[in-house]
Amino acid sequence: MIRPTMADVAEKAGVSTSTVSLVLNDKPGISPEVRIAVMQAVDDLGYRVRDRRLSPKQPALETKRVAVVHFASPEPDYRFEASGLFVDFVASIQDYLQDENVNWALIPDYREEDQNNLGYRLLRNGNFLPDGLILIGILNQNSPLLQKAIADQIPVVVASRNWPELPVSTVSQDHRQQARLALEHLIGLGHKKIAFLAREVDRNYDWFQIRLDCYRETLAAIGEPVDDDLITIGANGAEAAKALLARRPDVTAIFAIHDENAVSAMQGLREVGLEIPDHISLIGLDDSARPPEGYPALTTVSFSHNKAGQLVARLILEQLENDGVFYSKVFLRCHLIERESCAAPRN
Repeated sequence: MIRPTMADVAEKAGVSTSTVSLVLNDKPGISPEVRIAVMQAVDDLGYRVRDRRLSPKQPALETKRVAVVHFASPEPDYRFEASGLFVDFVASIQDYLQDENVNWALIPDYREEDQNNLGYRLLRNGNFLPDGLILIGILNQNSPLLQKAIADQIPVVVASRNWPELPVSTVSQDHRQQARLALEHLIGLGHKKIAFLAREVDRNYDWFQIRLDCYRETLAAIGEPVDDDLITIGANGAEAAKALLARRPDVTAIFAIHDENAVSAMQGLREVGLEIPDHISLIGLDDSARPPEGYPALTTVSFSHNKAGQLVARLILEQLENDGVFYSKVFLRCHLIERESCAAPRN
């Protein structure tokens, strides 16, 4: 069971997290009614209030240092933007750690082999030696930073990956279940000619092959062996979608490997005069990107981003505070979010 956070208390009491903090720290300026509501929410949720007041005989707890590292995408023209899953994960990690005896540093846009990158200088040159690492957006198991942490026996938690062969904790959606839910939704609507869409850069991630294999298996199970013409991988979703439809105008639905790819595909399809879902249906994964204004809302398969961030923070604390905890593998259940981009195929 996930420990309730200050944000949970604030939501239940109908106040802001800052108000909850003021009440719990017995600060002035809060009405009796609000204090009662907050403390009732604390009791109802079983929120743990840390007592920071130490007696002279009580030694102060050693403060742990955690680095939250966000890996840069390998795209040639990639520019870091604080958006999507990154923001959700970091906000939940911050919320969970704010009342703990932890100093944590966020290192965005980390580039593995760029010695001029600030994150590289901090983590690889020994200027910042964390007690634990949280890794977001990591490409694969061959990461030098990951391998160095394992060799140095630094506790590691990796978000959105499942690596059972490594001694690191992972918190991830089930990529196979996630892809299957998306495909089964399209099949349930009556689609048979379903295309697979991805970017070349997606091949760098291990979930690429998992989602592609699931695509092949799911269509084969309904008697629709996959024609390689239906698998299109391009520089971006827009170019891949246009190339796909020029080659295979019989396609009635597209399964995009993630939402960013799906949103780009929407724009490419509109450029060639195709509307979603009137001419073709489109589904993505992760609930991590929104189409521009004027486009239909994207149907996707998501998981709780907030729960993922909380579990990541919880696991790193468990490993730092308890020598008996080595590592854990946690999966989050995925669920379909039906919006406007999917419909039954039209003649």
